[in-house]
Amino acid sequence: MMRAVALIPAAALLAACVPASPVAEKPKGPPIEIVEAVRAADTSRIVLRYKDGAAIPAADENRAVIRAMEIACKEGESAIPDTRTRADGLLTVKVFCVAVLQSDQVVDGSGLKT
Repeated sequence: MMRAVALIPAAALLAACVPASPVAEKPKGPPIEIVEAVRAADTSRIVLRYKDGAAIPAADENRAVIRAMEIACKEGESAIPDTRTRADGLLTVKVFCVAVLQSDQVVDGSGLKT
């Protein structure tokens, strides 16, 4: 009985050392070109098309949005895709950039109503 109890923590320790499942590979397709990238406040507007000048089809739109999210935000910010529009063979993706700030500041809530 004592051996079984000793094996359970050892198995749990071994399971904790097993690496997580591999990171999914990026979807593949024709090279995407960034035609324009503009940022105002916390929103970026990225305009894309294929490098050969062709429009990005709806079937490949998600890959283009992922590419736009990669370049839209500064280091430490998280990208949240907002809207997508199409005009003149170009795909425009608006991306909202957010950052979570941490602070050691203590908020005194004594003045709040209970």
